[in-house]
Amino acid sequence: MKRLFATLLLVLALPGFALASPDLPKLVQLIDYVGVDYLGAIQDGEIISPAEYAEMRDFSVAIVEQTQQLPRHTNVAEIQAMASQLAHMVENRQAPDQVAALSAKLRHSLITSFNVIVTPRMAPNLPRARQLFSENCASCHGLTGQADSLQARAMEPAPTDFTDAERYSQRTLYGLYSTITAGVADTGMRGFAELSEADRWSLAFLVGQMAVDTTTANAGKAALASKGAVSELADLKRFTITTPYEAQLAYGEDGAAVMGYLRSQPETLFANASPLDFARSTLMESRDAYRAGKQDEAYQLAVAAYLEGFELVEHGLDSVDGELRLSIETEMTQYRNLVRGNNAISLVDNKAAQVHGLLDLAAERLSGNTLSTGAAFASAFIILLREGLEAILVVAALAAFLIKTERKDGMVYLHIGWAGALVLGVFTWIASVTLFNFSGASREITEGIAALVAMAVLFYVGFWMHSKTNAIQWKRFIDGSVQKALSTGTLWGLAGLSFIAVYREVFETILFYQALWVQANGPAQTMLLSGFGSASVVLALLSWLILRYSTRLPLRQFFSATSIFMFVLAIIFAGKGIAALQEAGKLPIDPVSFPRIDLLGIYPNLQGLAVQAGLVLLAAFILWSTNMRRRPAAA
Repeated sequence: MKRLFATLLLVLALPGFALASPDLPKLVQLIDYVGVDYLGAIQDGEIISPAEYAEMRDFSVAIVEQTQQLPRHTNVAEIQAMASQLAHMVENRQAPDQVAALSAKLRHSLITSFNVIVTPRMAPNLPRARQLFSENCASCHGLTGQADSLQARAMEPAPTDFTDAERYSQRTLYGLYSTITAGVADTGMRGFAELSEADRWSLAFLVGQMAVDTTTANAGKAALASKGAVSELADLKRFTITTPYEAQLAYGEDGAAVMGYLRSQPETLFANASPLDFARSTLMESRDAYRAGKQDEAYQLAVAAYLEGFELVEHGLDSVDGELRLSIETEMTQYRNLVRGNNAISLVDNKAAQVHGLLDLAAERLSGNTLSTGAAFASAFIILLREGLEAILVVAALAAFLIKTERKDGMVYLHIGWAGALVLGVFTWIASVTLFNFSGASREITEGIAALVAMAVLFYVGFWMHSKTNAIQWKRFIDGSVQKALSTGTLWGLAGLSFIAVYREVFETILFYQALWVQANGPAQTMLLSGFGSASVVLALLSWLILRYSTRLPLRQFFSATSIFMFVLAIIFAGKGIAALQEAGKLPIDPVSFPRIDLLGIYPNLQGLAVQAGLVLLAAFILWSTNMRRRPAAA
């Protein structure tokens, strides 16, 4: 039966074909395939499936050829010897359990020696995986994974029954992930490379648990709680490349049970994961990818190390050691720039080591995985105050505008905008907990786009308000009636601006609070709520003060002051929007020597400063042209 790697086999069989270095993930997948499917070819030294046995012989030879092309490493000779031994065992039809044991040893040695990435970067999203399984897999594998669909009955070979205990015991999660990614040649199983890496891992976890029964899972939970040697299986890397059968051989029945429990409850593997641990491990994966010549992959890993690792603790660190937080952020930016360019490996290695050391220092400052009560309060207070103030400044300015123009009836539109943003924020929080896993990149992209949209609207509103400070334009505005000038469309536009300004801050605040909550213990969580409440009171007071004193200005002066305020906010949002897209890896970043002022959205990079300078020049031109038009009118 022709299954996996038919295309790979054809390429390897071409005479004279040589590669400078094999595709390590595919080589691991090939070894895994031999270890699992050899059982279907040989029984008691006899061939029970000639087609399967021929495939195993070919693949074992391919493994030998591939290992001969491995780059220099201290363990290469040992790996090549094991590959040759594996081919010899297959050729001599030795027992399947011996072949499986050697293939497992070879697989582990290859992964360890060459740092092959075999783990997901985040916890699997099982609700999302169930949806994907229903849409893409159920037609063949059945709704429950038993391969009992009508379509499955007509397929040859039959789709995998994920509830089959024997096959379950022989497959690693990394092997399942690889199969979902590449597919199985000459079968109905195609690859799903178009799905994101996170989605493919989530599917692997889902199908990898379908054969686990409740009794096994409960036994595994109890065994893991005993804190014995079997708890070593809770190491994520070991877990994803170990089969339940291998775990049983190493730890007895408890090993198999723990594998069943961890597959059925994968959140256990990620519950105690520190964002700083993720940042450090992903940083090293980025360095290794750069060493292997995978520049794009190295850059994406560097972005992930920051967004999905360090950024989740930076507010807590800022309250403990602000200088260290800024230093790490700066060094990680420099590291991303190094891997983006064609720089010497030694430079990348040195910078990676420097960043890793700073992250170690940050871990010491934060004293492990939990926040202190003081850091929890300060982080919660600063986050809400910083994010909320930006939104309130916009909403308060718009509210004052409506009050000054005697259009209080338009306040309902404004309230619809910010209240809608809060309601959507609640649904965003629920979705992030139950349905989706908002990665750092998706968060930054959402924030960046929202900030740039708000920038454009704010700049336009500022231009419109400033145009009314001209005497002639002001007279036309009054004579034309404020009621007519502020049409329903305009009022909905103000509502839209209110929504965008508030939702952007709500979105960021929710996700940061989730990260803080995970890092906090009981007392620290109480202080988080206290910080949230205190910041809410301060924001309410600031809103009242801004609204009260802004409406005391004469109308034309109010328009003039508010238009300048809108210009300033537009420039701030431009800087923040570009910075967010840069952090997500969607825009390049070229550092320059310039002061960093977070409050004003000023960051020392060429792209952000250039856009902000352009907006300043445009705003200055608008002010100048307006003043020039006033002179003839005054004469």
